[in-house]
Amino acid sequence: MEGAEGQGAYTADAPLGRAVTYREKLPTRWALVTSVVLTAWVVYQGSILLPEDSTVWLVLLGFSAFLALVFNAVPISKRIYQRIRIQDGLLTVGRETVAVEALTTESLREAREQPTDAEFAAILASRSRAELAEAQRKSRAIRPPRIMGGGWAVPMGMDQIVVETDQGESLLIATHDREALLDALTRARRDSQGPRG
Repeated sequence: MEGAEGQGAYTADAPLGRAVTYREKLPTRWALVTSVVLTAWVVYQGSILLPEDSTVWLVLLGFSAFLALVFNAVPISKRIYQRIRIQDGLLTVGRETVAVEALTTESLREAREQPTDAEFAAILASRSRAELAEAQRKSRAIRPPRIMGGGWAVPMGMDQIVVETDQGESLLIATHDREALLDALTRARRDSQGPRG
């Protein structure tokens, strides 16, 4: 269950739905590798160019900073738009927050049965052209789920789940750890309903 931190259990003195805490860790390996490689390159170039060609070295330093921004644009946008937290009975994805008790229990159950992206691609590959055309026609009639936290699409390397609010709005949540998120949402939803007795 990598990705979950401090998964609290229900306690009698905790407010309903407030005991579950979940925070999805975002991968940092790519940002670390690119930073180390670009820093090593700048230091190497500095050992060759400094002190005689300091202007060229400063240009290389600026270019390296630009490359670092380009190489890390996706991880930075994931941190802004796709960071997931469940705390105090609230689900926060990026800058958007929804009460966990507003999510339907049935949609959380159905989210476990949704195929992963790889399974979905295999299902599509196994269909005939006529079946794909029919599925496309039907999908145009259905309103697609809104990506929670914002963005145009699910970022590369992330899985997705679709849940529904009690007002009937479908929300798509991009996640790195699908099972841990669904476990935390299910526990938080169950705890928000109070102890059974």
